[in-house]
Amino acid sequence: MLASMFTSFSLRSRRWPLFAPSGALVACLGLLPLAATAQEPDRMTFLSGVTLEGEVKQLQRGTLDFDTEEMDVVGADWDDVASLTSAARYEVTDVSGQVYFGSLLEPDQPRTLVVAENGTTVVLDYDDVVEIIEISQGFIARTSGFLDVGANLARANSLSSILARGRAAYSGPKWFASVQAEGYRQTQEATDDLGETFEQKTSRSSLNLTGKRYFGGKFAATLYEQIEQNEELNLDRRILSALGGEYLFIRNQEMELSFGVGGVLNSEQYAGEERSESGEINVNMGFDAFDIGDFDIYTSVNSFTNPADGGRVRVDVDSRISWEVIDDFFIGFTVIEKFDSEPPVGAPDRDFQYGFTVGWSWS
Repeated sequence: MLASMFTSFSLRSRRWPLFAPSGALVACLGLLPLAATAQEPDRMTFLSGVTLEGEVKQLQRGTLDFDTEEMDVVGADWDDVASLTSAARYEVTDVSGQVYFGSLLEPDQPRTLVVAENGTTVVLDYDDVVEIIEISQGFIARTSGFLDVGANLARANSLSSILARGRAAYSGPKWFASVQAEGYRQTQEATDDLGETFEQKTSRSSLNLTGKRYFGGKFAATLYEQIEQNEELNLDRRILSALGGEYLFIRNQEMELSFGVGGVLNSEQYAGEERSESGEINVNMGFDAFDIGDFDIYTSVNSFTNPADGGRVRVDVDSRISWEVIDDFFIGFTVIEKFDSEPPVGAPDRDFQYGFTVGWSWS
C-alpha cells in the first residue's frame, strides 16, 4: 500500500515539472500570432480636429471611404481630411499618373500624405493625390458603374417611351476596361395618308466595349468596339472597330478630361440597302466632373469622318447629369444626339433624345 502510494506520488511529482513549462510554452506560443498580427488602427483626422479610428478603404473621385465600427463605412470629402495614417499597404496615384506603393505614415504637416516602403518615403500634397487603393482589396475595389431607367420625351408629346442604360468599368494603374449597354423603345400614335391612326413603334439599342492600356499615367492605347441599331435612322446594324490613342489632360479629385484620335472600320447596313464597309477617322473627347456638390456631369463626344465618301461626318453626343438624392441613388437628365451629314435616301440626318432617369451607381 505504501509502495503503491509512493509510486503514484513519485509519478505525479515527475509529471508536474514537465507539465508546467509545457503549458506555459503553449500559452505563450498561442499569444505570439496575436502579438504579431496586432497593429494600430488606421486614423483619419479632419480639419476640424475630429479623429476617427478604423480602416482606410479607398479614395476615389474625391471621396475617402473609411470603415469604423461605430458608423460602418464613412464617405469623407477629401478636402475635409487633414491627415491619414495606416500600416496597411496601399497603391497611391497622383495627378501626373505616377503610382506609389507603401504604408501611410504620420505626416509632419497637415494635408500631406506620407507613403513609405522599404526605406523610401514620398511626401505628396493632398491636392495632388487622385486615388488610394488598398492592395489587398483587389478587383472589386477598382470597379465603378451605374444603372439608369426612366421615361423620356423625344420630339413630340404624344408618345410613351422607356430607356434603360448601364455601365460597368474597371480602372487599374495600367489597364482600364468598360462595358456600356443601352436600350430604348418608343410607342407613338401616327396618321397614315388616309387619315387612319396607327401605333408606330421604334427602338434603339447599343453595346460598347472599351479597353485602354496606360503608359506613364497620361497616354493610353485604346481599343473600342460598338454594335448598334436605330430604327429612327433606318439603321439595321452598325459595327465599329476602332484602334487609337488617348491623352488624359486632367485627372484630379474633381474631374477628368481626355482627348483621343484613332482609325475606325465601319460595317453598316441600312433598311433596304446592302451592307457597306468603310474606313473612318475618329476624334473623341470625354469629360467627367464628379465633385460639384451632389451633382455629377459626364459628357462624351465622338466624331467619325470618312474622307473617301465625300467627307461624310457623323457625330455622337452622350451627356448625363445626375443628382445624388440619397447614398448612391440618383435623379438624372440624359441628352443623346446623333447626326449624319450624308444619311441614306429617306433616312433622317438627326436623332435626339432628352429624358429624366432614376438610377443607382457605385464606385
